[in-house]
Amino acid sequence: MRLSHPPGQPCRWLLVPVIALFLAACGDAGQSSATGSAPLSAQPSTGGSQAPEASGGTAAGDIPDNTVFLTYHRANPAFSIQYVEGWQVTPQPDGVAIRDKDSSETVAIAASKADVGGFVASTDLPALRTQAGFLLIQQDTLAAGGSSYIHLAYHLTSPPDAVTGKQVPLTVDRYYVPGPAGLAIVTFATPDGVDNVDAFHQMIVSFSWS
Repeated sequence: MRLSHPPGQPCRWLLVPVIALFLAACGDAGQSSATGSAPLSAQPSTGGSQAPEASGGTAAGDIPDNTVFLTYHRANPAFSIQYVEGWQVTPQPDGVAIRDKDSSETVAIAASKADVGGFVASTDLPALRTQAGFLLIQQDTLAAGGSSYIHLAYHLTSPPDAVTGKQVPLTVDRYYVPGPAGLAIVTFATPDGVDNVDAFHQMIVSFSWS
């Protein structure tokens, strides 16, 4: 039997599947939106580099360029040296210890030595080798303030923190400065990886027998 419909009117039974397909498509789109999914082209890429995080500020132990330096004076034995404002100054029987959290500047006055190089090689350097984490970087002679001093650079492990027990790997510069009151052993320590070369140079140049 052949189906027919009145002329001039749309064939309604043909429109039904078309409408059903349209409704199904709308339903899929709504479900996709509700679940938060996105087309592949909109998915974020997992490749490529990300912008680095901003630095948290001055590195621990670093002495800023705008640091204020003060001068420590000692009457007996008589010497003076600059140090960083805010560091804790503790006079010692043979000199002074000036410390920050993980950095330090110390002056120890030993008896006069006729042969400073021999004293370093036979006495002071062997004593340093017994300390935890000691590793000699170099031994040379450096000019400072118009004078030349024997200089050691080495790695060392700090003593345990009194509260936390934490130990810090240090880089140390040590100078031997002969003078009228004996031999000044001037030592600067800072955490590994922190560059305080300019500040420590200013400090050793500032050392003076008075």
